[in-house]
Amino acid sequence: MEKLFNKERLTFRLNLLASEAIEVNDETFNLFLGLAIRDVRVLRIIDDRPGITFVTLTRLANLERSRTSRIIQKLIKQNLIRRENDAGDARRFQLFATDAGAIMRKRADRLSDALEALLLAPLTAAETRVLNELLARLNGWILSNDYRSQLDDFDKGTHSAPALEGTRPAPSSADAHSE
Repeated sequence: MEKLFNKERLTFRLNLLASEAIEVNDETFNLFLGLAIRDVRVLRIIDDRPGITFVTLTRLANLERSRTSRIIQKLIKQNLIRRENDAGDARRFQLFATDAGAIMRKRADRLSDALEALLLAPLTAAETRVLNELLARLNGWILSNDYRSQLDDFDKGTHSAPALEGTRPAPSSADAHSE
């Protein structure tokens, strides 16, 4: 499995690593907290941003709207968050952590710290620091205007990358006639 993993593309490996870590730790979160990891993610975001709207929450949680909605309903039923209509726009609502939600979030943070330490156990403290620095740098790069601009150049075919030769589909005969 390791040899196959090392041959895969970086984005696939990062996605696979995150998915597997969530999957194997989800049972522990449910056992200790009665919440899944994604439930805790939503609770943390709401606790960090009192009054957050559904649209912003969905974007920050990186979850589908339907899943986010189900998680919100679950957290409301457990009295971990509350929902209030937006005073400025009756079509929108705001979300707030309750006192019980803030306590649950602290418990979840302690559990997350312990499980993250276990996940990073094969790495030295220096390797963990470097990993975190590299991930932060890649995240900053992906969110930068420079990266977006270079992606636009790729899409337009104006980026100079010899390795891309032969990767674009050949123009169809309809394309040739439309010029």
